Amino acid sequence: MWICPNCHQQFVNTNQSHSCGRFTVEQFLEGKSKASVNLLRYFLAQYQKIGRFRLHPVKTRITLVKGMRFCAINKIGPDFVDVHLVLTEPYPSTCFQKIDNLGDRFYIHHLRIRQKSDISREVKKYMNLAYRVGKREHIKQRAR
Repeated sequence: MWICPNCHQQFVNTNQSHSCGRFTVEQFLEGKSKASVNLLRYFLAQYQKIGRFRLHPVKTRITLVKGMRFCAINKIGPDFVDVHLVLTEPYPSTCFQKIDNLGDRFYIHHLRIRQKSDISREVKKYMNLAYRVGKREHIKQRAR
């Protein structure tokens, strides 16, 4: 684990590129609608049922971290929350708006949450898979 000497953020990789600075969740939520903030809190509560993690606010988003970043809250709109899940393979599904391929190593699955029911059983399955990426289980499996 590497800790940036300037902002004291923790990273898996030494000298990892990042937006160096001290940011807070409160700053990110400033001016956001009560409905969207409540939706975000519900999403985080669902993730806490899967396992423990740290919230890591940066300049433009909040990431969820276990051993590595596995999820991000990218945008909070007036009536939605945009998140992405980091997975090790693509999972085409109607619950995702798009899937970005990061060098065939990680696949970023984007989803928009407009209501609590959008966090369906299927979405929870993918949240669980992303949490396992956060725990770096994909690295441990390759080592066997």
